Amino acid sequence: MTKENNHEENIQLIFSRLRDIFNLKDFQFKTMQRQIDSDGRGIINLKKSYVLAHTNLKTKSITIDIYTPRHRKPKSLKSVLNILAHEISHHQKPPFRQIWHRRIIARQHYPEFYSQVNKNIEKIKKDEVLKKFYSQA
Repeated sequence: MTKENNHEENIQLIFSRLRDIFNLKDFQFKTMQRQIDSDGRGIINLKKSYVLAHTNLKTKSITIDIYTPRHRKPKSLKSVLNILAHEISHHQKPPFRQIWHRRIIARQHYPEFYSQVNKNIEKIKKDEVLKKFYSQA
């Protein structure tokens, strides 16, 4: 078993624990598959993207990138937990449309949303199994 498979299995176990904590029965969890580009000269360039994760509110799926963008090393479990808390908050406080300066905008990240993220992180820290990942850092 390679180290990458062990990391993926750990994150699957973490998500199954979060599924119990936050009552996410119908949710799917996926890991983001990054593409490697080659420029033809033998130099491999990873796609430049700042997307850490995304969620689909309709199908209830959460997809996260569990490796660092540049060197493709496994992310720390604390950062993965923070990303998952953020993505779960999108389902708890969904985006809404609002008129702002005579334009209709979609509010995805707003103050109540970030307070929900903080509540989720505190809930994760209170869990007996997952709190050890926050104390390691």
